[in-house]
Amino acid sequence: MDFYNLSLAPASRKSMQALTKTEVHNSSIKLQDCTVYSRVGFRGLGAESFLTANGFPIPTQPNQSLLYKEDIVVLRLSKLEFWVVDTTNTHHELIEMLEVTSKNLANVYRLYCQHSHAFFLITGEETASMFSKLCSVDLRSYVFPSGSIAQTSVARTNAIVARQSKGGKEYILLMSDLASAQYLWEAVVDASAEFI
Repeated sequence: MDFYNLSLAPASRKSMQALTKTEVHNSSIKLQDCTVYSRVGFRGLGAESFLTANGFPIPTQPNQSLLYKEDIVVLRLSKLEFWVVDTTNTHHELIEMLEVTSKNLANVYRLYCQHSHAFFLITGEETASMFSKLCSVDLRSYVFPSGSIAQTSVARTNAIVARQSKGGKEYILLMSDLASAQYLWEAVVDASAEFI
């Protein structure tokens, strides 16, 4: 099969949400749909050395993340699986370069997380309290500090939850199967409504 670079077709990414607005800020919590933002994943024995060779910082343990260039998050989901996520959608060329560079490398396998997962960015001081209604993981910052990842259930949907910080402000990355995007968005919006 010929190599096909999905990153070359960012317009083919869909949010799967029946919404015209991609942001909700009706409380002290802000929710943003970043599903169409660029990201890519890699798995395999060579994935860590591939990312290191391309200048990316690597978390030392699974379920940790690191910030790169202030708005790219490198997630280590297992010993051999990494996702590179652009939180501002301003580094498409870098993500595309990574995908193209990985072509034909031994022990480096691409994961098309940009087309398989919804991605929400959540900010606000009450975020951990809001998540206590949706998730059994305690997301308070002294228990779940910046750089932490939980692969858990959020509103009964399998999800990846990561905490990161930029400029002293923390935020949550929430990723889940694309088919659950509308349901999960509505669940988070509903849970956040009381935090005015």
